[in-house]
Amino acid sequence: MNSKCGRLNKHSLIFFICLSFFSSFSHSNEANLVPNSITLEQYVNDMVLAQWQTIGQRSGTTNKVIISGIPDGYKAPECQSPLSVVSRNTLRLGRNSIEVSCQHRASWSLMLNADIEVWRDVVVLRDHLPRGQRVNNTNIALQQRNIGDLQRGYYTDIADVLGNISKRSLKAGTAISPSMIDLPIIIKRGQAITLKAERPGFSVNMNGIALKKGRKGDRIKVKNSNSNKVLYGRVAGSDLVLID
Repeated sequence: MNSKCGRLNKHSLIFFICLSFFSSFSHSNEANLVPNSITLEQYVNDMVLAQWQTIGQRSGTTNKVIISGIPDGYKAPECQSPLSVVSRNTLRLGRNSIEVSCQHRASWSLMLNADIEVWRDVVVLRDHLPRGQRVNNTNIALQQRNIGDLQRGYYTDIADVLGNISKRSLKAGTAISPSMIDLPIIIKRGQAITLKAERPGFSVNMNGIALKKGRKGDRIKVKNSNSNKVLYGRVAGSDLVLID
């Protein structure tokens, strides 16, 4: 009888030791699902960045997320599953409202801010560019900028701005936008030009006079030098207008 009781007590002891071990192991795993006040920021950062990259990833860009709103020394409560990180609206460049919550603790959530930045090479002025000066290779370069700050647009290819004229005085370091530059005037008012009319099956060139100045692509008024007839056409070159 005593032998049986001894064996029973021994088995019970082993059972409780094992139960205590697995309980401790389970609790340890649960705690690892919850980041502390330092890793919480990185956890939310990684989650937001992953979500953003599924909708906003662009070739040649570097994405960055800055999380703010976590109180100093704050520790998230324990949660039995990874914390949920959800944006209040569709993620966009700039500031986003993010809700962090635990599905096992309905009474707990945390509102944070996530500032999303997208950096890429854009065309920037090396030097001061006076009004009316032509853009050339010596006064521009490619530099990394946060395109969220470039609300008026930007250029990513130097070739797109070469030869253009500044509409106003521009400071060194300025990221060039379409509103800052314009194509140069290549046809002046009163200039002798060639008028070209193209129709299915034939093409004819005529002498003409420009009645308006124009840039490439502009539609201007011109006059046929032989008939004195006033016509309209698109500027195609420094002395060529394609008649409508």
